[in-house]
This record gives sequence, C-alpha cells and structure tokens, in this order.
Amino acid sequence: MLDYVIANRVDEAREADFVEMGRLAHAESVFSRFVGYDPVKLIEVAKRYAELEDHFLGVAMDGDKAVGVFAGHIADYYFTSDSLARDVLWYVREEYRNTGAGLVLLEMFERWSKARGARIVYLSQDSGINIDKFTRMMEKRGYTLVGANYSLGVS
Repeated sequence: MLDYVIANRVDEAREADFVEMGRLAHAESVFSRFVGYDPVKLIEVAKRYAELEDHFLGVAMDGDKAVGVFAGHIADYYFTSDSLARDVLWYVREEYRNTGAGLVLLEMFERWSKARGARIVYLSQDSGINIDKFTRMMEKRGYTLVGANYSLGVS
C-alpha cells in the first residue's frame, strides 16, 4: 500500500530517491536528446518546491522509497490577477504507473490548489512520455486540451 505526503522539506534520506527518479524521468523523456541531467539542480528545485508556501511537492511512497512525485505552484497569468495552478513535474516510476499513484498525486494538487484560491489547474505534457495515454486520462478527469508543446534542438 502506498502512502502520500505533501513534503515541506527534502531531507538527505529522500535526496537519493529524487535523484534516481529525476534520472529515470530525464532518460525516458524527450529532454534526454537535447539537454543534460543535473542532480544538484534537481535537489535545489525540489527543496524550493517543498519549502515555499505557494509551491507544492507531493510524493508517493512505497515504504521508505519515493515512487512518484508531483510538483506545482500557484501563479498569476500575464493578463489577470486571478491565481492559477501549474504543474512543473509529474512523474511516477514505470513499475508503479498502474497503481493509481499518479492520479492520487494529481488529486492532492487539485485540492491544494483549490484551497489556495486557484481558479484553474493548468497541466502541461512536455516530456513526450505516453502522450496519448496522458491525453485520454486528462479528458476522463474533465480537463480540456488547450494547446500543444513543440521542441527543436538548436545546438
């Protein structure tokens, strides 16, 4: 059985899990073809998302092992003062993808966002991982496809 927490810090015990999940996510994503992986920066960002009030870091745990993560934040958009919630990372280890862990993390983020006054949750899919499955899952949950992401390596 998995446990879920909203992290308010990333301690040394969790750092290794985050570094490993970051490495897995990077290797599986389209980013691995264009940019390197920096575990030090990943930990800095994870700590910021855990510690800042308007940031969210949800973690799925199997015993003492982190198996999924969702990071997001509250922001306003350039044409409104209304708040919206955006994700920056949503990753579940491949062997845990059929457990519902990702959806629980998303539900946690949705509740957290609503409690902080966000008017909308805005999710993006820029990793290239299971795009069709992701789209079907989001549409089942009531999300609307509103755009697309494109990439071009320039160096």
